[in-house]
Amino acid sequence: MAVHAAREARVDVSFDGGWSDAERVQACFHPAWSEPAFTAVWVEVRWAVRFAHVEHRDLLGSLMALGMDRAFFGDLIALEDRAYLFCLPEVAARLPMEWNQAGHMPIRVKMLDAPPTFEPPRGELLRDTVASLRLDCILAAGMKTSRSRAAEIIRSGAVAVDHMPEERTDRLLGAGQLLSIRGFGRIRLTEVGSPTRKDRLPVIVEIFHRS
Repeated sequence: MAVHAAREARVDVSFDGGWSDAERVQACFHPAWSEPAFTAVWVEVRWAVRFAHVEHRDLLGSLMALGMDRAFFGDLIALEDRAYLFCLPEVAARLPMEWNQAGHMPIRVKMLDAPPTFEPPRGELLRDTVASLRLDCILAAGMKTSRSRAAEIIRSGAVAVDHMPEERTDRLLGAGQLLSIRGFGRIRLTEVGSPTRKDRLPVIVEIFHRS
């Protein structure tokens, strides 16, 4: 949608989610001769880890209970003793006062002056062989579904490749590329091997299910 709007307005559109593997990103429309100006910021969430463990679903559930629009928030990265949330600055200013509990556990929220450093979450690794590196083949392998069903999902507009919407089922992929699937999560094509005797390609995909 953003890409189509940019083409209609004859401007560029850039995306940023705060980190390289972001699923949810902020779009910035700008002239081709200028750099994009992104406004989203990071907030840090902490809790007393020695008393309880707070999970991603606890944090997201309590955040949504505040009645704020999900469109204002980017990725929520939950670690063992803290979490990071990418969000619009007007929301970040409210969270320290309004977001004080998750999963019946008290939490403390503060806005960060600089992006945090954290180890990217790891997904589930899946090894498979595919007929080709077409988008529908890789999506079918990662979602463990049929190629025809994968093609339907792509044509419905639910898939993005490296954050750019893609409706071509025959789009060829390469190692390292990230697929975002609405309602499912993300699939990264991490490795492509040499063709087998049956002329199929061994692949390894990393699957990040939507939390």
